[in-house]
Amino acid sequence: MTRRAGIVALAVFWLTLAARADDAPPPAANPPAPAATDAGATAEQIGRSIFIANDVDGKTGDTPAKKIAVNDDVMFEEDITTGSDAKAVLEFRDGSTFEVGPDAAVRIDSFVFNPEESTSHKALSVTRGVFRYVSAYVASDQETKITTPSGSMGIRGSVAEGVVDPAVPDFLYLGEGRATFTNSAGSSTLQPGNSIAVPSAATPPMAPEAMPVPVAAQALQAIESRLPPRAALASRPAADDAWLKRAGAADLVPAAEQQRAQQAAAISRPLPSVTGHGRLAGELGLLTEANRLQLFNGRQATRTLEQTAFLARAARENPNAVVVMRRFNAQSAATHRAAMTAGTEFVIRGVGHAARSAEVMRRVTAASVRANPGAAALINRHAGEAYRGPDRGGLTRPVRPQNSFERKVPGERNQRSGNAQTPRERAQKAPPREERLQNRPQREPRLQQTPPRQQQRPQKPPPRQPQKNEKKGDQRDQQQR
Repeated sequence: MTRRAGIVALAVFWLTLAARADDAPPPAANPPAPAATDAGATAEQIGRSIFIANDVDGKTGDTPAKKIAVNDDVMFEEDITTGSDAKAVLEFRDGSTFEVGPDAAVRIDSFVFNPEESTSHKALSVTRGVFRYVSAYVASDQETKITTPSGSMGIRGSVAEGVVDPAVPDFLYLGEGRATFTNSAGSSTLQPGNSIAVPSAATPPMAPEAMPVPVAAQALQAIESRLPPRAALASRPAADDAWLKRAGAADLVPAAEQQRAQQAAAISRPLPSVTGHGRLAGELGLLTEANRLQLFNGRQATRTLEQTAFLARAARENPNAVVVMRRFNAQSAATHRAAMTAGTEFVIRGVGHAARSAEVMRRVTAASVRANPGAAALINRHAGEAYRGPDRGGLTRPVRPQNSFERKVPGERNQRSGNAQTPRERAQKAPPREERLQNRPQREPRLQQTPPRQQQRPQKPPPRQPQKNEKKGDQRDQQQR
């Protein structure tokens, strides 16, 4: 199937889907029903550009490459390439962002997102350059796969950064969340603050504990200097109502149908070509030398004398490496928290512009609260403000989290849900007195313990009183005398 034929088939598919309506709520035991969509929403529209510096090109299929500007649409299977001094930040429909630096080549392989089904799956391929991925909206079924020449890393709820260059091994850092890197020779699990380097797809991935701290610190400093400033995420341009409506309509398409539509439009073609070495290798001397000494080979169990000498020298020459890593870890945590807040608002606003009934909006709100109960108050507020359809009164009652770990403290406000339980609500929820007495566990009879004897102080005996006979005898004696 050619690219043009695939696009035509995809357009017919979405026009047919747009005629559906789903204002009736789905059965309780079944998955959510398909949501009505806008005719302008397509599976190819997966995000937008929110920061562009210098020459950034986008190429879809066999069409000629075009310059990308701020607020341009990012499409499915689009190849993004940057010039020698260019930088870019892409924002996906789930609020997550992907940043790239100079001399980068990236392709968006797939993107499936539906907040009503709490599903968010995306896959990207990085051929060259530095990158940073930051997740945002929280979904129950959420995973992102980033593929490099040495393997692929599946991440969830994460901040991930990396370096891909033919002159150095692939470097990957996980600031938040959890991830697993896999290639044909094995796998390695990363926790927040971990990093690994993988020389090739045939090399077993190293354990994160074996990564020298000075090497990781130098690589992260090189990434930071080549990516867009962190303020670009905080000052992202606001999306207009028309874009939000199209994005929200695409979000409401069932995840299975989004996937089928992308598979129908996909074509097999090589990744963006990479010629020559970039300038990045000159900034990563420790990464290059450690790779020459085979410190990144997962099969190695013990270190050689040369490796030990290198590690000692790297530690002496970079005494602040531990402090640098702590700073990056703290920045990753702060970036992730801000992204979750911004991404939640972004998604709820888009759905609010596109939902055709209050019931659809309420189902999305309920799914969002279940996946992220800590943001229940924020989600309810954005849903009430963003919804533009009829029956707005159906959103006045907030959706509360139903997690078992959220205990209601009488008379106090629940910190996660923001809801307070009144005495009347507690009385209504309490079972009848007879049932409480019947279900009350029987107490074991208490054994009566004999109180300890009181210790008495010894008392002096009372003075002896003479008897009657003794008194008479004493009187006779006195008379005789």
